[in-house]
Amino acid sequence: MSYEEYSKYTQYLPRIFQKGNTQTDDTYFLGRFLKAFEQILAGGTERQETFGIEELVDRFDKYLDPALAPPQFLQWLAGWVALELEDAAEFYGTEDKEQKDSLPTQLLPLEQTRSTINRDMISAIVQLYKKRGTCNGLLEYLQLYAGDETTISIDEFQETSRIGNSREIGRNTMVGSSSPCFFSVNAIIPAHSRSMLNNKVALMRRVIESEKPFYANYKLNVEIPSMRIGIYSKVGRDTLVGGMIED
Repeated sequence: MSYEEYSKYTQYLPRIFQKGNTQTDDTYFLGRFLKAFEQILAGGTERQETFGIEELVDRFDKYLDPALAPPQFLQWLAGWVALELEDAAEFYGTEDKEQKDSLPTQLLPLEQTRSTINRDMISAIVQLYKKRGTCNGLLEYLQLYAGDETTISIDEFQETSRIGNSREIGRNTMVGSSSPCFFSVNAIIPAHSRSMLNNKVALMRRVIESEKPFYANYKLNVEIPSMRIGIYSKVGRDTLVGGMIED
């Protein structure tokens, strides 16, 4: 927007205040005076392009969209749905983390949608709350945080010794005694480093502890895949070439 000496808001004034455009006219001061209000409301200055309040209000719906909201607004949106976001770059995403830490003076919505773990969690958490306390809800919650590369399954043991129809030892039936209301979470994590594995396991335990019914007991089984034809074969998803590095 190019800079103009007079505010265009003068055209909305009574006609008597619109006459004259020179510095010798009484309306000169009024035109310059209204220019400050125009820059705040409509945006645009003689030095740089800026967005005014009018355009920001027009875009307000994008601030409420997790896929388009500025990174600095994600924590605010998460507070609306009682969600605590993870602050690591793995969850914010590289772009969001850099923009969030740079703290720009004017926060604008994104021009294109962006998908990160934190953004996806904000979008899905309300529907997940409806499944809270269920195996399906916990499975979806863990899968969002762990990422698509991690394979997760949950086995719920309702019987400890009875064997009959639809009973499979090791999945929904145990031989011997166990804790009441017991289930197991099985995760295949293609972690390339020990620190990455420890972080994911700690996060999964935190999610399970916060989302499971307080009376339920569980066991987290973690498996690190290696190259085994016919068992693990998708490199980068369920197979690691070269194994895990210690860091």
